[in-house]
Amino acid sequence: MIQRYIIFLVFLSNFIFSQENRYLDEIFDNVVKTEDVVYGNAPDLPFIFLFEWNTNDVDLDMDIYEPEGDTEINRPVVVFFHSGAFFSGNNELDDVVALSISAAKRGYVAVNVNYRLGLNVISTYSGQRAVWRGVQDGSAVIRYLREYHQELRINPDKIFLWGSSAGGFISLHLAYCDDNERPESTYGGGSDPDLGCLDCTGNNFQHSSKPNAIVSCWGAIGDLDYIQPEDNIPAIMFHGTSDLVVPYDYGLPFTINIALPAVYGSAAIHDQLNLYNIDNELYLEEGEPHEYWGTLNGNWFGGPNEFYNQISSDAFYFLYSQLDNSILGDVNNDSALDVLDIVIIINMVLNNEYQIIADVNEDGLLNILDVVLIVSILVDDTH
Repeated sequence: MIQRYIIFLVFLSNFIFSQENRYLDEIFDNVVKTEDVVYGNAPDLPFIFLFEWNTNDVDLDMDIYEPEGDTEINRPVVVFFHSGAFFSGNNELDDVVALSISAAKRGYVAVNVNYRLGLNVISTYSGQRAVWRGVQDGSAVIRYLREYHQELRINPDKIFLWGSSAGGFISLHLAYCDDNERPESTYGGGSDPDLGCLDCTGNNFQHSSKPNAIVSCWGAIGDLDYIQPEDNIPAIMFHGTSDLVVPYDYGLPFTINIALPAVYGSAAIHDQLNLYNIDNELYLEEGEPHEYWGTLNGNWFGGPNEFYNQISSDAFYFLYSQLDNSILGDVNNDSALDVLDIVIIINMVLNNEYQIIADVNEDGLLNILDVVLIVSILVDDTH
């Protein structure tokens, strides 16, 4: 009799495990895209230029992807920043469009951003200034989202960033670089104007521009000292060890000296985050190049490949772990503690599995004591 009961529980728990979870799985069939939403206005540069006084104010825009028919409010957001080395690219590149659709199908609100481009080909500090403009635009996006969070039905405290290459630079600097750490070059000199502070370009919305977590694909940061103990923003990073465009540890962009300053890649950032016990994950792929998920400058080139699928899965699982909406014991993520959770945890115990959310008594073990504690909680709730 007991054996039959256990078999039934295992069968039931396997059925429950097969059910899909919002924010982890693509549970929506279709998405709705709102194009060219203006989030700010700022001085823009020509594609190639000699002097930075030659600018024109332009509207800064983004596309918003949402699950079709979704009735949820207070939804988390993933903001995507495209690749292109700060002189090319847009929010219609294959990879960021695919990721935006995938995020929306998972239940997120996805925001796919256009940011200012342009490199001064005779400026030693051109790279720093180009990054700073991108970071300013990223700041304007976040502040816009927090200003209009009710209209957009989003959670202003769950804004995640995901950047590829140059977009990874933007995400990392938004997370860890503060206004008092901005590079000296951004203050201007000669024909180069002062670019202004981090949060005073694009729009006038008075909100924090710090994200709540970031995903960086083959990105880098200008100075490891930007990362300090108070910069407690979780990060997951992906990088190939044969990346000749953005070094995975430390070095020059494009591996040659073209007047761009050296940068710190994902491995060095990982070590610095660990130094301050800041939650982070690093995935290095031995021998893989830049954009090894199958793109060339953001457009599919042999991809999407198995790396794209794995990176996407790992990153969305990491972001899911940052949502902080779980209840200890609620292993099926339905926001309730009930007999279904007991069934699943029994199956875990029988299979010698461990998940931190199932460890109800938080002793680092998953066993019958956790099951007994849930039963006790449920009994108490009925009285």
